[in-house]
Amino acid sequence: MPALAVVAPFGFSFDPVRLLRAYREAGVTTAQFYRNEQNPPTVSEALKAAREAGVTYDSIHGVFGFHLDPSSEDAAHRKHCLDVYRAEGELAASLGGPMVVVHPSAWNPGMRTMTPAELEVSSAARWPRCDEFMHELAHIGAKLGVVYLIENQPYNCPLGHDPVEMARRVLAVKSPNIRMCLDTGHAHITTDLIDAMRRASPAIAYLHIHDNDAKQDDHRMPGDGTIDWAAFAAVLRETGNPSPRMLEVFYDEARVEELNTRGLKTKLAAALVP
Repeated sequence: MPALAVVAPFGFSFDPVRLLRAYREAGVTTAQFYRNEQNPPTVSEALKAAREAGVTYDSIHGVFGFHLDPSSEDAAHRKHCLDVYRAEGELAASLGGPMVVVHPSAWNPGMRTMTPAELEVSSAARWPRCDEFMHELAHIGAKLGVVYLIENQPYNCPLGHDPVEMARRVLAVKSPNIRMCLDTGHAHITTDLIDAMRRASPAIAYLHIHDNDAKQDDHRMPGDGTIDWAAFAAVLRETGNPSPRMLEVFYDEARVEELNTRGLKTKLAAALVP
């Protein structure tokens, strides 16, 4: 049965153990490690928090943002990104969850949203560089025993808004160490999520699960936005995709605990582990 997972945030305002325990009550068994780069925990601290909450790590969210651009036109910067993600792979292995989520490009300055015409131009220029980057990352993954998960992006990044094209590119690498993380919230903003899940499924090895209004990437709980979760459950059944379903939801501990009193476990199971 596919695992139900959750983001494990360190160095932010959350109490990681309390948050993970609340999600454990909702049926979660694994977690994706995610840290504030300015205030990261040690490996031993992260492992201790997982033990106390009764979960294990299946992956980490690799570092990302304005400062890392794997599809940059600057070859020296792309090499720097490879070195960064080699270290991220080593971190994932040390936590026991040998998968790393990778964004294919940096954020735009000011998180600026791009127009379809701009995205068409930027994607055409960037995809060949991203293809090369993924091939090189595949060799690193093979040496480390790590799978790198390329994540689809919303319109504030210059590459990655088309999940189906991303899946095609990921599969073209022909490596088990390069797979795709489908982000439901991002896909809901940029395309038909259900069609994307169906068509991209052969490349997908991880799912970032969250909801929104198809406009703002605000990471709501499934059912608190406009995604059709019954249709999503149906396409999960249709494809038989076994990927972990990781709740990338930005609700605080008290809110999750309150949702547990209203049957969160049953609702999540129906939508995500049909």
